[in-house]
Amino acid sequence: MKINFTKKEYVALIDLLEMADWVLNAHKTETPGADNVYQGLIQKIYSFSKEMGCEDLIEYDEKLHEYFPTGEFDETSETMQFIEDYNNDTFWDELISRLVNRDLLNEMGQKKLHEMSLDLFFAKQTPLEEKYSIEFETNGLKNLYLKDANPKGVTVYRIN
Repeated sequence: MKINFTKKEYVALIDLLEMADWVLNAHKTETPGADNVYQGLIQKIYSFSKEMGCEDLIEYDEKLHEYFPTGEFDETSETMQFIEDYNNDTFWDELISRLVNRDLLNEMGQKKLHEMSLDLFFAKQTPLEEKYSIEFETNGLKNLYLKDANPKGVTVYRIN
């Protein structure tokens, strides 16, 4: 199989690869080796950078025997803005979802929650999601507190 790309399409492809690599590896403490199927594919596509006239965006490191995005790529790519937007949206969605699930679990208990019909679950879930959505849209994290229960009472930590 042969796939032909324009330079513009190749640049878009390496942007997508950077986003995918970020999702796959940004949270890991160890760098994946090039033998990983995804890393191998990324390296393969990066290896065409010179042929595509993009050697200013991807460079080969002789010591590591791998290709890497250059500073020029980092400066011109919108990849990090897409990732930051995604992370921001995901943060709020996850926070709301986890708070709603916590509240329902505290209110109903594990057994009742798992036995509940989907219709009833959604009927209880939706108002809580709306409550948290409005709160966070209005105040962000300003009113979010952590309680540290201890035998002498409760210590409240304010998160700003």
